Amino acid sequence: MKNEIVLLGKKILLDESDIVFEYHGEPNFEDYFDVKLGNWSYIDGCLVGKELENRGGIIYVKERFDFDVMMTFKVATVLPATRDLNAVWCSNWNEETNYLGNSYVCGLNGWYENKAGIERCGDNEFYSGTSLYKYTPGEFVEITCGSINGHCFMFVDGVLICEYKDNFPLVGGFVGISPYCTQLKIKDVVVRKIKWEKYKQRYLPEV
Repeated sequence: MKNEIVLLGKKILLDESDIVFEYHGEPNFEDYFDVKLGNWSYIDGCLVGKELENRGGIIYVKERFDFDVMMTFKVATVLPATRDLNAVWCSNWNEETNYLGNSYVCGLNGWYENKAGIERCGDNEFYSGTSLYKYTPGEFVEITCGSINGHCFMFVDGVLICEYKDNFPLVGGFVGISPYCTQLKIKDVVVRKIKWEKYKQRYLPEV
């Protein structure tokens, strides 16, 4: 991973963004994560999540973070599964519905039409997506996602796929993974407390 991540008007300093959580395929995954929905297991060095209903099978990192975070992880579908490689952050659990409350969600091959994007669940919902990114089922990719005071982003293998500025930002909550009516395998989960600086951008004349 590069030592810097550039967003519109912001630069994330990875070397100064402290690691606050790591999981690298330990068999005792329940010491690291809180299973909310779905069937979760440890198979061949990976955390494997399966959800057969039309909903997200949610697993949270146990610790809640009340500051801006980003999460990097490697993920693949478990063939023949093809879709919905999803993550959540700034996530709050709704005990009445037993499902996600206010949360940010990002994903690949999702939203019923193989789209990549970012959405907000709960109050002040939004959705931003693209059909331009094509995920190859069964292959591992590295996803990096998070937000800075509502400035949400998702990178795949170091390339920015989507960013969105939320005018009513969520700050603080849980982070996790969410296979939506699919099966995923996950490894090398790292959560960082974001250190960033303003990044002035301007054009130079091209002609």
